[in-house]
Amino acid sequence: MQGKLIEFIRKKDYKFIEEIGQGGTGRTVLLEDEIINERFVCKKYSPFYDEHKQIFFGNFKDEIKLLHLLNHKNIVRVFNYYLYPEIYTGYILMEHIQGKNINEYLIENPDKLNEIFRQVISGFAHLEQAGILHRDIRPDNILISDEGIVKIIDFGFSKKIDIDSDFMRSIELNWRYSLPIDFSNQRYDFKTEVYFVGKLFEEIIHINELNSFNYSDILNRMIGINPSNRISSFFDVEREIIDATVLQEPINDYEKDIYQAFASGLEYSIIHIDMSASYITETSEIIRNLGILYKNSMLEDFIQNNGNLVKCFIKGGFEYRTAETLEVDTVSKFHKFLSESSKEKQKIIVNHVWQRLDKAKRFDDDIPF
Repeated sequence: MQGKLIEFIRKKDYKFIEEIGQGGTGRTVLLEDEIINERFVCKKYSPFYDEHKQIFFGNFKDEIKLLHLLNHKNIVRVFNYYLYPEIYTGYILMEHIQGKNINEYLIENPDKLNEIFRQVISGFAHLEQAGILHRDIRPDNILISDEGIVKIIDFGFSKKIDIDSDFMRSIELNWRYSLPIDFSNQRYDFKTEVYFVGKLFEEIIHINELNSFNYSDILNRMIGINPSNRISSFFDVEREIIDATVLQEPINDYEKDIYQAFASGLEYSIIHIDMSASYITETSEIIRNLGILYKNSMLEDFIQNNGNLVKCFIKGGFEYRTAETLEVDTVSKFHKFLSESSKEKQKIIVNHVWQRLDKAKRFDDDIPF
């Protein structure tokens, strides 16, 4: 029956392996599931002071909610949780990352600096897209696995951006880097996070005397004390990185013709884009959207609904031309070109599409509903 409570009565047991750490809000241990031979990090909510258990229990539940919103290779993965609200405690089971923090890893692997920078930005761009501020950016919270994969961890101080009531919680953290003007203005947003990630890399590069960094200009524009002189978002940092990428395999004239025919038709289809709209950032989602668009249009000569074309790249409101502007064959060729390109090439192609969309007029949608 719909709505009926499903009870799992079998108790789940784990084997204790070792202690990992003790912090102000709880204890972290390594456990093993002997049935599937997998190890998990288990974080127990248990504040140092008993009087804080009830006060901050809601924050612990919020951390679980935030982690369940995230699915990205550069962010720690949560597998399960157990809550005991009657005694204000609980557990989170997360992936076990065998590796080192970012500073330790780059001391031993200085040649991996550029790749690690790209991965960190990718992880924080995903947080940004999900509307989540990390708010505790330091080396111990960015781990690198033995395979060289970045994992952003510890979301105990994180929050969704629409919660404005606890700005002081960000201010009162023990920040290891000089504070930006944002704090004087009582503001902490993604521009602020860009600053702190930039300062983290600036410190690592300076202290360890690393001289093989390819993105110095980008980094300098991430760490401006004044937010008006700073790159606005991790999405923009990613785009800057893409612009700085030199392809080993150049794009030939035939591929340029395919891109230009498609991009010109897409650009002409758009009248304006709402200020609140955003670009779809996952290339796989764009490719999937274009594939569906072609499948639904393959018996036509032209795309019949330009709105469906624009939706392949934009989330949110926009206005489009209803006249036929793009041939179905052009969409088919571009879809094939994009899907068969390397991951690196795909990013460059999509970034150039975004540059076309950047030209569209932007308007605030003042309609109340």
